[in-house]
Amino acid sequence: MAIVHIYTCRPETLAARQTPQLAAALAQRLRRPVTIQILPEAQAVGKYLRVSPTKARRVMNLIRGKYVDEALAILRFTPNRAARYIEKVLQSAAANAFEGWGADPGELKISRLVADPGPTLKRVQPRAQGRAYRILRRTSHITVAVQHAGERVARTGRRRGATVRRAEPRPAAARTSAPAPAPTEAKESEG
Repeated sequence: MAIVHIYTCRPETLAARQTPQLAAALAQRLRRPVTIQILPEAQAVGKYLRVSPTKARRVMNLIRGKYVDEALAILRFTPNRAARYIEKVLQSAAANAFEGWGADPGELKISRLVADPGPTLKRVQPRAQGRAYRILRRTSHITVAVQHAGERVARTGRRRGATVRRAEPRPAAARTSAPAPAPTEAKESEG
């Protein structure tokens, strides 16, 4: 049996309208029974943002997979221009989830973060002897998707299965070699 996940912002409307026809079409195509799970997901897209995709991805790696409120706190204190853009798009995705199915922002988790390249603005910088250097001002399209993650489990300071080890004093190792010989006096040369 195949399980198909469908992510939508308004799960109740899709479940009522399209699920039976979609399940029949997929079962016919896959030649086996299909179970469809409709999961709520909201997304927001910021387009033509004046930050390069590589710089945006560096900031995105800080918040990937985190809860929305944790991610907003991290972005608020990240000294990077890309963080301002990502913060706005993330707030928009959380607002879309609230409008779509009434999700609490504390229970939302970031499911997808993508920074795609947008159109590049080409500029010219004059140089010596009549030359012109090209400057590329890159833009990006930032996509943020959030899903309902359920209640958070209170985290303790230790990982699961970690044991606490206390330092035990080790017994002094017994010497097996003979003590070092005493230094001998050097003979004075006659001269």
